Amino acid sequence: MFEGLSLQQAPPIGVVFRFFLTLPLFGMALSALMIFFPTHVLSFGDPLSLSALHLFFLGVLSMGMMGALFQMQSVLGGKPIPHPVGNAFILHTLFTVGIVVLVSAFITQLAPLFVIASVFLGAGLVYFFQLLFPLLLGKKHTTLRGMRFSLIALLITVLLGIVMASAYAFGDFGAYHPLVRTIHYSFGVMGWMALLIIYVAFQVVEMFYVTAPYSGWCQHNVGRIIATALVLKALWLVVALPFPWIFDLMMGLLLVGFITTTLKRLTTRKRRVGDVSIWFWRLGIGLLSSALGAYALGVLFSSSVLESVSLISFGLFVLSIMMGMMGKIIPFLVWFHLNAQGFKDTPMMSSILSQKTLTILFALLTITAVVGILSPLTPWLMSVAGVSGMGMFGTLEFALVRAKRRYDHTLNYGEKWVF
Repeated sequence: MFEGLSLQQAPPIGVVFRFFLTLPLFGMALSALMIFFPTHVLSFGDPLSLSALHLFFLGVLSMGMMGALFQMQSVLGGKPIPHPVGNAFILHTLFTVGIVVLVSAFITQLAPLFVIASVFLGAGLVYFFQLLFPLLLGKKHTTLRGMRFSLIALLITVLLGIVMASAYAFGDFGAYHPLVRTIHYSFGVMGWMALLIIYVAFQVVEMFYVTAPYSGWCQHNVGRIIATALVLKALWLVVALPFPWIFDLMMGLLLVGFITTTLKRLTTRKRRVGDVSIWFWRLGIGLLSSALGAYALGVLFSSSVLESVSLISFGLFVLSIMMGMMGKIIPFLVWFHLNAQGFKDTPMMSSILSQKTLTILFALLTITAVVGILSPLTPWLMSVAGVSGMGMFGTLEFALVRAKRRYDHTLNYGEKWVF
């Protein structure tokens, strides 16, 4: 993915760090809710449950994805995002303020806060879309195609979220509110997050771990099938046709294929050296399997508990993959930016985010995942998951700050080669 990348083409390192450093802060806020209000967090529709849900999916996962997209677009698209520092500042500010205000709105139930949150998040979405989407057009690249699908799904997800926020603001929950919520979740979970992870995997699994490439059919058709299934499911629900679960089954089978193929690629990889980041991928694949199994059983037996297990498992799947990628991206960015500027004492990548730190993060994530998945069955376990989550996000924040300080120290005091 980074082959041929030049310093002029890459965004300044502070652009990516801006998003990555914010991610653990939202994660720690989420963990605090889990520790002190476990029963509320697990109660569907409870204000604190909605706060936790949006802290996780918007504050943690989407914030990390946006930071990664700033870097990946320069590499895959060959067209770096213009004025990256200024644009990243505007986008980050709009989303950060929007998320904070939205969570505050859920907690306080103050109508004006829902309006303010909608304005900031809506503006951030439009700004992000007009900034990135035109750069994804033209060049025929598998991952860029997936990013286009995902960005459109994010647009639909946030717009539907704004519609629901207006219902909270004006206290007008019409008959279509559950329908809008279902479509909102479907496009957010499958269209924005699952599809983006799948298409990023097509690129990074082969590159990071020296595996055989995913099949051409898979790379060209997965996005189209999932996008079609999402649109048809939405139409099915709107006109109240029977058996909308058929489209969930279609997407679920594709995810089973992704699980099987990815595990096979990781198992038969050519690069056999020890690498903790691959543990995150394996854990993530296991969590995705748990999410699919729990969702299928939840629909079959009409169990809200199993549906909660499915949603928790899916969110942790995305988090695990994202943390595994951060374990690769952060050391590379620090090394690349310093090395490209000719510093003699550019640190080795293995010393920037050590395998020991990654092992601690993996252990904490595993504890959080196991306990979190069981918490819908035994609610007090959500507090335990919150404690381990607090430790995980705190460790991640410390590691990111240390990597950034090491970069800044070398930049300010390091000695350059003289040619």
